[in-house]
Amino acid sequence: MSIQYRFVKTITDIQPLLSSLNEHSIIAIDTETTGLDPFQNRIRLIQIAFINQPVFLIDLWKVSDDIISSLKKIFTSPALKIFHNAKFDLKFLIKSGFKIHGPYFDTMLAAQILSAGQKSQGFKLSDLVREELKIDLPKELQNSDWSGELSHEQLSYAARDAQVLLEIYHSLFLKLENVNLSATAKLEFECLPAVVDMELSGMLLHNKKWKKLTEELEKNQNDLAATLQQRLHEGLKRTLQLPFMENLNTEGQLLNLDSPKQMLEALQQLGIPLKSTSHEELSQLSRQFPVIQALIDYRKVTKVLQSFASALPKYIHPVTNRIHPDYWQIGTSTGRFSCRNPNLQQIPRDQVFRECFIPSEGNLLVIGDYSQIELRVAAEISHDQRMIDAFQQNQDIHCLTASLLIGKDINKVTKEERQAAKAVNFGLLYAMGARGLQLYAQNSYGVEMTNQQAVDFRQRFFEVYQGIASWQKELGTSSLKEIRTLNGRLRIWEDHPKITELFNTPIQGTAADIMKQAMAMSFPYLNRNNVHLIGTVHDEILLESPQEKAQEISHFLKETMIKAGKKFIQQVPIEVDIAIAKNWSEK
Repeated sequence: MSIQYRFVKTITDIQPLLSSLNEHSIIAIDTETTGLDPFQNRIRLIQIAFINQPVFLIDLWKVSDDIISSLKKIFTSPALKIFHNAKFDLKFLIKSGFKIHGPYFDTMLAAQILSAGQKSQGFKLSDLVREELKIDLPKELQNSDWSGELSHEQLSYAARDAQVLLEIYHSLFLKLENVNLSATAKLEFECLPAVVDMELSGMLLHNKKWKKLTEELEKNQNDLAATLQQRLHEGLKRTLQLPFMENLNTEGQLLNLDSPKQMLEALQQLGIPLKSTSHEELSQLSRQFPVIQALIDYRKVTKVLQSFASALPKYIHPVTNRIHPDYWQIGTSTGRFSCRNPNLQQIPRDQVFRECFIPSEGNLLVIGDYSQIELRVAAEISHDQRMIDAFQQNQDIHCLTASLLIGKDINKVTKEERQAAKAVNFGLLYAMGARGLQLYAQNSYGVEMTNQQAVDFRQRFFEVYQGIASWQKELGTSSLKEIRTLNGRLRIWEDHPKITELFNTPIQGTAADIMKQAMAMSFPYLNRNNVHLIGTVHDEILLESPQEKAQEISHFLKETMIKAGKKFIQQVPIEVDIAIAKNWSEK
């Protein structure tokens, strides 16, 4: 595949591109960098492809100031800018001092949208070129040394990567139009600047507090391990030895507490009726057998230590002293964000963990959280009038459900009854059976519920929320293999989907669309006011604001999040809880 390129050495070389740009122009942009870290590595080459022109190659290490000025004009022009994995290039360009204005088109995001949840990989540029253009795109030079003298092969490789973006753009654009996914793509592309800001900003961890917390967790783990060993040892002394106990000192540490096999055999030897040591099975017997609760507690602390406490400080960046996770815009089949390296979305909600996440000196956190957004989306989609009325009258939906389930005045519902109703509301929204509801209530909300109560609550829930019941029945008896959110985001299954996925997708997917709309709408104003997005956790947006602007920003964020919700939800009012905080736990 032969590609024509022009190596820009003087302002005259780039003038044809600069003079041709207008609001109807389409350009493709790619970069070659010395590494993957925008804080420690640098852009070496910028490639810009334009229709009916050779690809323009700009060596950022050697160009003059007037060429840099021309690049700034190009990047802030109204032309449509095509990238592949735009987030990567935008972060490097911003750290190189450029401002980049939309509109954007990200071929990777477009391909993910078109896949409609059917696959989780195959979105590399080479994959798309093979699929759309039926040619192979060699990528061997991607990891070559871009810090030395650039070879003709490297320049040709770089030019080709930009040129193919123009070609696959047209194919992807038409596909999005043909399956009515243009609105979804537009939302994802408009959200890009917010995601870039979120990753570049990162979150600040109070290292001393975290270290102290880790030490306390390690002590707690040791204490729990000792208690568990003692209980197992005392029980096993009264039983026959297990196969793995041969040659072990009966007075010493007999068991590997992290071995599911040893734990299962030991607990079975104690007469506990278990088939596995899965959390689901253990939780059913935890109140009956204290040794099982001890194992659950030990595993919980061990998981937190391994996943977060010990691991998190390793992610503190040496340049910024902050943690910069990777956010994936379409991280799940429903369109939700996912997070990794590290996964800050999974930080436990306990105060001792979240109080360690703080703003930098002179700043405050502003936290916006959609209130019961998935229930509100469900009411809108199902047209459940009782639920719609409750939200319109600003009733507490969990108290209402409790009063309807147990036949009690809503004003006399206790905290415990409300908690049980909360489990019912969220559990039955996604087709849980009675047994699943019982376990969900216990594991997620600490609510003890008998099997008969779960059966009765489930039956009563669908009697009082008939719109939800009818909607679920209609979907459950259909032969649908695809479904959309209120914004039109599509999910497709090759075979008949699980009923839980069929119910979950339009609700959770619409909530994800609302969150992305709020981020996209809020970013320009936040950017002008030196306020940064630093995180998102499903229904929550975290900002870091100068202290003197925090009150103003909190009002703006609440108003914007509500406006974003109203773009998709018409019948049900949107509520947002706002907090101005000195740490993440104060929301």
